[in-house]
This record gives sequence, structure tokens and C-alpha cells, in this order.
Amino acid sequence: MLTLIKNELIKILKRPKTWIVFALFLAFIGITAYGTWSGDKNMREWISPEYQIKQAEEQLVYVRNDIKRAEADGDENWINGSKQIEQSLLKQIDDNKKIIENGIEEDAWKKQLDDKIKNLEIIIKEYEDTGINEWNKVYYAQDKQTLEDYKYLKANNIAPIENWEYNEYSFYNNLSQFFGLGLLIAGIAVFMSDIVSGECTPATLKFLLIQPVKRGKILFSKFIAAVITVLSLILIPQLAGMAIVNVTSNIEASDYPIRIEQQYEKKFDQSSQQMMMEQVPDTSTMVTNKEFALKSIGYQTLFILTACSVVFMISTLFKSSMISMAVSVILTIFLTIGGQAITTISSYSHLLFTTYADSVSLLNSNLALAYNNPNLTTTTAIACMLITTIVAYIIAHFNFTKKDILI
Repeated sequence: MLTLIKNELIKILKRPKTWIVFALFLAFIGITAYGTWSGDKNMREWISPEYQIKQAEEQLVYVRNDIKRAEADGDENWINGSKQIEQSLLKQIDDNKKIIENGIEEDAWKKQLDDKIKNLEIIIKEYEDTGINEWNKVYYAQDKQTLEDYKYLKANNIAPIENWEYNEYSFYNNLSQFFGLGLLIAGIAVFMSDIVSGECTPATLKFLLIQPVKRGKILFSKFIAAVITVLSLILIPQLAGMAIVNVTSNIEASDYPIRIEQQYEKKFDQSSQQMMMEQVPDTSTMVTNKEFALKSIGYQTLFILTACSVVFMISTLFKSSMISMAVSVILTIFLTIGGQAITTISSYSHLLFTTYADSVSLLNSNLALAYNNPNLTTTTAIACMLITTIVAYIIAHFNFTKKDILI
């Protein structure tokens, strides 16, 4: 068996497609790292006191023009409102000049955190006052969870790290979110769709008939070799990317707390007449970013195994590599996109393995909110992916070993 696996690995590594897909994946990792760094750079420029002064001064020009027009019209309400805005902008300019002169106070983050808590409480109250509906209920639930996280940071005297800040964990989160759009499953489908169907040639089939090795062993060796290759081509560059980002970042985020596995249930809200996602008390846990990343990579590994099994099954169903590739890519992309866009499918999204491509969103419970489906939990994900993996491989094994080989 080991010899068969070794031979299959050599065969896979000699394929040009293997290295083309790998190169594209490396390029995608590089683009994600650059995008994370660029986003951090742009955001720091936008929140810098110099930029805030520039923005306030530009707004002052428009406000003072409004005051002149209001005075010409004799509109006292307009005059008073514009002058209040003018004073607010002048204070903003003065505050930012003081920051430039004196620097940022050591505990300034505490005031900023208090402001964020206050602003979120206002936003949540506005949602409740104006009414929760189909369009804002996801944001309402997400804001409530964010508010709880901010209160946890305040209670434990922890300075917040923003999602846009450049570090290995924000890079990994961004990468996982892109995977959830269908890029990961599409790459696996392109890579693996011809693992079996691509070898349905008369010479290969004749060899299967005369050699003493059972077809089941041949199929299993192909599957193991393909899984080892896919896991290596995805996880190793991903971990290397995280290491490079860690070296080039000055933010220590490994011990930063993050909430995971928050469970939800649907309850009918009388005021909005909507089924709302409500948090189940005491179901979430706090872990460090390091623990979060390790767990997330574990779920990602399981997803990759499941995707390989499904695409491998499709590859055994067709003798044409072009047909198996088309079916694999179209089917997996349809399930990924349809699971979110089509209500009928999204209701059963927890039963589709393609839903769990974004392991980060699965673990931090954003997946349940995005699909408005409380069944999207880590327990359901494990059960769904394991069952799918086993069933898909059994179908592939039965089809490959029992069907007649016609030359």
C-alpha cells in the first residue's frame, strides 16, 4: 500500500496542473497579505490626527458657507445648527492639534472603548425603536455580540485590537473569509476532478485487469495521495504566510481574547413580527487568538478532507476528465452561492458541507448569523463533514470496484 501511495504522489507531483494550482494559491496568499497590510496602512492614515484636521478644515469651508446663506435668508434655526457644527469641528481640530503636540495618552484606548460601547448601545436602541426587519436583523444580532465583546474587554482591562490591524490572525481571518466565497472548494475541484477520470484510458484500464493488486487498494492509494498533496499545498503555505506576517508586524495578538461557539436560537419577536436570532446564554467561551487559529485550522483540515472525498467521488463517476471537472466546479460553486442566496437552500445549509469552507466564521458564530440558521454549530459541522466524507468515499469505492471495465 505504501508503495502504491508513493507512486501516486510521484504521479501527482509530476502533473503541471499541480504546480499551476499551487502557484495560483501562493499568489492569492500574497495578495491577501498585501491587502491586509494595505488596509492597515490606509486606516492608520484615516484615523491620524493630521488627516482628521484636514477633513475638519474641509468641512468648515462648507459649514461657514452654509452660515452665510442662512444669515442671508434670516433662518435662525439654520444659523444655530450650522454654528453648532462649526464649534464641534473647531473643537475637533483643537483636540487633534493637542494630540500632535503631546502625543496620545497611555489610557486613551479606555475612553475610545467607552465611546464604542456608547455608540453601539445607541445603534442597537435605534434598531429596536425603528423596528427589526429582514434587512437589519443580522446586523442587529452582530452588533449585540460585538457589544458584549467590548464590555468583556472593558471589564478585564484589555486594550482592543481592531480587525483591520495588520497581524497574522487578521491575515488568516481574511484568507478564511475569501475561502468561504468558494475559492477553496473551486481550487480543490479543479485540482482533483481528473484524479480518476483522467486515467480512464484503454492502456490504464487494461493494466487494472491484469495486475494482482485489488482495485480498492488502487483507489484508496489515489485518495490518500491526493489528500496529502492538497493538505500540503494549502496548509503549509498558509502557515508560512502567517509566520511571515507575524515577523513583519509589530502587534502581539496571540493572547488577545476572542469569543467562540456562541449558540443561537430563533424566537418570534412581537414588535417586529420577525423570527429573530437570540443568543443562548452561557454557551460561548473565550479563547486566545492562538487557540482560535489552531481550532480553525483543524476545522479547515476536516473541510478539505470532505471536499477531496466529494470531488474524488465525482471523478469516479465519469470517464471524461472534462465532464468530471465541469460537474465538480459547477456543483460545488452552486451549493456555496446558493446556500446563501436561495432561501430554500439556506434553510438546509447546515446539511451542506460547502457551507463550512470559512472555518473562522464557523468558529466565531458569524456563519450562523450570516445564514440566519441557528443549526450552524461546530458540532453540526463535524457531523455533516464526517458523514459526507464517508458516504462520498463509499460511493466512489463501490462505483470503481464493482462497475465493468470495458476496453
